[in-house]
Amino acid sequence: MSAIIGDPRFPRTKRFDMEERKRLIFNAKQRNFGVDVNALAAQKAEKQLAAAREAEYDKHHASMTAYYDKQLVLMEQERREVQAALNRNVAEFRKEHQKKEQRREYDLSDPNATRNSLPARVGDADARIGVSSAQVFEGEDLRAGERRRVQAAQQRAWCDAQQAERDAATLAEQEAEIAHGELVKQQEAYQSAVVAAQEEARRAFERDVARENAALAEEALARAIEEKHASDAAAEAEAEAVAVDATLAEDPSVGATNYLSETRVRADHWKGMRREDHLRYAAEQQAQRDAKATAAEEEAAANRAHFAQSELVRKTLEQRAEQVEQFKLEQRAAVFNTVRAQREEKHQRDASTRRSFVENSIGPEYFGYFGNSAR
Repeated sequence: MSAIIGDPRFPRTKRFDMEERKRLIFNAKQRNFGVDVNALAAQKAEKQLAAAREAEYDKHHASMTAYYDKQLVLMEQERREVQAALNRNVAEFRKEHQKKEQRREYDLSDPNATRNSLPARVGDADARIGVSSAQVFEGEDLRAGERRRVQAAQQRAWCDAQQAERDAATLAEQEAEIAHGELVKQQEAYQSAVVAAQEEARRAFERDVARENAALAEEALARAIEEKHASDAAAEAEAEAVAVDATLAEDPSVGATNYLSETRVRADHWKGMRREDHLRYAAEQQAQRDAKATAAEEEAAANRAHFAQSELVRKTLEQRAEQVEQFKLEQRAAVFNTVRAQREEKHQRDASTRRSFVENSIGPEYFGYFGNSAR
């Protein structure tokens, strides 16, 4: 029997028969294509059922856990409430039946023991005072404390009365100040009204004065115009009088006389000069002006000559100074050249001396002496 394809005994390198392959493929009993779907569906159903059971178990477990946790919380709250009630009962019992004042040894630590205890002596008839207690003496004042309290109360009453009097005085003073302030306000208002009325009256007076001054200015202007007209008329009349007056017009004929020479005039009749005198004086003034101009020209020429001479001297001095500077430069150059030549000569001389006496080098001429002598 030949091996079936897929069997472990089936050789992979063997060429199988096609007819046998067809027989195997077309055999419904032995042919199996793909996977087993029913088996897979059954497995899937089993897995889903197991998952559902596990989820149901987890849900039940979670609900039970929450239930138990809630019960535990309630029990804890109840326990705390019971404990708090017990603590309150204990505190109330201690507060009511175990007070600090009810202890046997409280008198040892009572802070008010001295305050609550009776004094050594309450009065002269105190039964606790014996013969040898030394508590009652002559001249004692047992009511000193009460008397001091009464005196303190009296002093307090007096102080209250004085304070009331001071308060009343302060209130009266404040009311007086308020009344004074109102009076001052009324006075200031009255003064303001008076000042305003005075200011208005002053303005009205100033307006009246301004109108009066304007009227006076107009009158003064009219009067000045009239006076100017009168002055102009008087000036014109005076000019006309001067023009027709022979003395004031300096008429030469007024000053001439029959008994005086032609060159002389009457000074009390004529104050002017003749035309010949005017011409002579004008000629003399012109000669003076010409002489002054000539002198000024000569002075200007002399100044120009002096300036030219000064400029020539300055230029000459500048040239001499330049020549001196040039000579100095030449002398410095000559000295520098001489010093440099001397320095070079000294260097050459020192070098020759060093070669001759210091270095003592052996040259070819030294070896030339050998074999040239019979010694």
